[in-house]
Amino acid sequence: MGNCRVGGPGRSEMVVKGRPRTGAGGRGKRAAVLDAAVALFLDRGFDQTSMDVVAAEAGVSKTTVYAHFGDKVELFRAVIERGSSSLDFDLDQAMLSSVDDPQERLTHIVTKLLEATTAPQYLALVRVLTTEAARRPELTEAMRTMGVPHVVDVVAATLVEDGQRHGYVLPDPHTYAALFVRMAAAGLQMDALLSPEPRHDSARLAAHARWTTTLFLRALRSPDPVALPEAPLRNAGDAFAVFEPPRTD
Repeated sequence: MGNCRVGGPGRSEMVVKGRPRTGAGGRGKRAAVLDAAVALFLDRGFDQTSMDVVAAEAGVSKTTVYAHFGDKVELFRAVIERGSSSLDFDLDQAMLSSVDDPQERLTHIVTKLLEATTAPQYLALVRVLTTEAARRPELTEAMRTMGVPHVVDVVAATLVEDGQRHGYVLPDPHTYAALFVRMAAAGLQMDALLSPEPRHDSARLAAHARWTTTLFLRALRSPDPVALPEAPLRNAGDAFAVFEPPRTD
């Protein structure tokens, strides 16, 4: 998978992973537009980034930009989706390369999630979304695509496997997975957002992932015979809203 870096050292690759530029081809131009949009949205915000400026930064015509993205909201969504796809890829790799123990695998998944969602570019995009959300509600939907739906799927599958090994049954694996993701990630994400100089300490993130995973699984594996409680209803607009998985039959 090719990586297209934007910005100086220390920037996360999460948002800028994608196809490498390939010259004048359509895919190369689309990648160039996305690279430019990432840098400009993070530097100027949504309102101060025009399609003209994106075209100039990418070295393409404005017509080319509109040929790939119908408007600026669609372009912004594409930036978010590009980052989400990169995180999804990392999570799938974590599932494929992890050890057989579900607890170790879950710890690895959470570590990957924390590394991605406390990185400078991710935090910058969240700030842009937060700033624009009140005036542009259509952008809030983009936040829900930032790796959240797939990480819930991956965690739910791992929790089901752990339950099979340790004798417990989750009444709603996806909702329990969403709860776990919130518990494991939200605190460190908020710390990073509020800190004037957030530290991206990989060892600290890994230790936090192991700690929260151990606590959560220890509670689920408790020998207490009382059944696990049903989850409360959630609002469909929540960032971590959980919906019934699609049927496969």
